[in-house]
Amino acid sequence: MKSKKSSSLSIRLFFLNLFGGYHGWGLVRLVLLSIFGVGVSMVWGAVLERQALFAIAENLKNTNPFLSWVPSPLFVLLLTPFHWRSLRFFFLPAIAFILALILGARYLQDIYNLPNLKLSFNYVVACLFGFGYPTLRIGLPEESAISKDASYLPEIGGPGYLDIQAAFAVMVSRPQAASNIYAEGQHFLTRGEKVEEVADLNDQQDTIEKMSAFSHEGVAIQITDIHFGYRLKHSPPIEISLASTKELKPYSFSLQALRNLMQSRVVTEQGLTDWRTMVKGMIRSTISDFIYQHTVVELLKPPADYNPYADLKKIFQSKAIRERLRKMGSELLWINVGLFDLDKEEYKQELLKTWQPQGHHLPTSLSSEINSEEAVGRAKAEFISELLNVLEQDPSQLDTTERIRSFLTSVTSRSNRTSAGSSN
Repeated sequence: MKSKKSSSLSIRLFFLNLFGGYHGWGLVRLVLLSIFGVGVSMVWGAVLERQALFAIAENLKNTNPFLSWVPSPLFVLLLTPFHWRSLRFFFLPAIAFILALILGARYLQDIYNLPNLKLSFNYVVACLFGFGYPTLRIGLPEESAISKDASYLPEIGGPGYLDIQAAFAVMVSRPQAASNIYAEGQHFLTRGEKVEEVADLNDQQDTIEKMSAFSHEGVAIQITDIHFGYRLKHSPPIEISLASTKELKPYSFSLQALRNLMQSRVVTEQGLTDWRTMVKGMIRSTISDFIYQHTVVELLKPPADYNPYADLKKIFQSKAIRERLRKMGSELLWINVGLFDLDKEEYKQELLKTWQPQGHHLPTSLSSEINSEEAVGRAKAEFISELLNVLEQDPSQLDTTERIRSFLTSVTSRSNRTSAGSSN
């Protein structure tokens, strides 16, 4: 004999499934609603048309003695669907119910900004009666990762099916529970479950054709042809060993890596950043930090015992970079850092002139003068550099204001002497 607690739990589970269950429970809801609507219509018709129905019932009983044993109220209820005057009461609940479905669908269309009413109406019918669950296919070979879907699944979420092809993994969000992760196969999405991230488990390749960063002196350095490969972080050995041999897939991945990938995305004006943009941004920032820590000479004409390209590759292999990638659910497979060059041609000509050995002259094509704007910029930089050197002297001699005044006086007198000498 079942205990009271078990019986109470069974009753509670029955009502939960009755109001929120899927598949066969939707058909149960449809049957119960139909029975309720027909019953109300029969009672309504029997009450409002009782005189005509009682007269018909008496005539039938007189002509057929076998019907005389049926109680008159029950006989009247059974006659309501067959009498044209009471039949109209059966259409009113049906029309009201259909109108309620349409209004509910219209509300959902406005909330989720769906393109047409049909999608939201299909969602309402699928939730109530379990009819027409759509299927969202992920990773079709001839299309992109998410196939073009005309159902409500991309915008609203379940109920519906998720068909995931090989080499793809999907993370879905749920409003009142932890996010779920699905791998290859067909999965059922419950209400509220929506696809948030699709990860390609194959090795990825990407390119940064050109980027600019500033060196330690503030000179713009251009880097071209950066190629790199990455992938979703694989499962650690302990996670693989715990999985059974039958459940092991050719594409293994870390569940935590996909969670990290989803949680590390940032919101921009264009929406949530995707995986490719995140990895590319990390590559850019690492190269920019490296260039800022070095001078132009170290990058473009390094000493014989220093290789900036090898040093940059070591940084990408360091523990700090691997940790940054791990927080994005990724791991770097390889990288080709490209070539360093000056961003402006005028800087390049000036440096070539400086680095040219004594007794040799540059070709005419490289001997053009830097324009006046660049010359003024260099003069400002030299002025600021001299001023900083003065301020770094022993502060016990003069206060800061006096040292600056003395420096400006010396610069002015020096400029006057230069002008006088040039006039003579």
